Parts: sequence; structure tokens; C-alpha cells
Amino acid sequence: MKKKKIVIIGIGILLVVIAVIVLFASNSKWSETRFEAIVQETVTMPDGEIRLIVKRTTEIYGAPLNSLHIGKDTKLLDTDGKTITVESLKPEIKVKVTLKDAFTEETPFYYPTVYEVKIIEKDS
Repeated sequence: MKKKKIVIIGIGILLVVIAVIVLFASNSKWSETRFEAIVQETVTMPDGEIRLIVKRTTEIYGAPLNSLHIGKDTKLLDTDGKTITVESLKPEIKVKVTLKDAFTEETPFYYPTVYEVKIIEKDS
């Protein structure tokens, strides 16, 4: 009886350890989403904030235009994965956007954190 309890407790601990390992291994990508879009325009706000206006092409929304904040931590990449400037994101360029997919009801406007904007196809 005592051996049976030890085995059950050991299996329980093993399952918890496996669950924790799986949780930590996949945790970093939980809140990320990716979509393709076409650049509409780049807007510099009076306070210096840079916003990229894009039209999503891979997801259907009531309003497909999105305003994305381009911050100092946002990676801007060309088709080869080399770093570019925001000036390189001209209208009609097709891009892949990676951003934080999180929304809270307390936030009146949804401005996601943009991790990466990568050019996937230039307008010919």
C-alpha cells in the first residue's frame, strides 16, 4: 500500500514537471499573431510617434485598415532579412506583420505592440 502511494505521488510530480516544461517552452509565442498586409501610408504624429497604416490581406475584418505603432524596438526588415528604415516602407508594398495579440476591455483603443514588419513583396 505504501509503495503504491509513492508511485502515485511520483507519477503526479512527473506530470507536473512535464506540464511546467511544456508551459515554459511555448510561452513566448502565445501572444503573437502574424498577418500579411499592404502598406497604405506612413504617418508621423506631432509628438514624433510613427504609425504605419496597413490594409490587412489575410484576415477579414469590418475595417481592414490598421494603424500600427512603429517603436524603437520594432524590427523593420527587407525581403532578405536585412534591417531597413521606416522610409523604405512605401505605399503598396506587401509586408508580413508580427505583433502582440492582446486586448483588454480596459484599453479604449487597441494599439498592439508591433514586433516586426518584414517586406515580402515590393510593388512592381
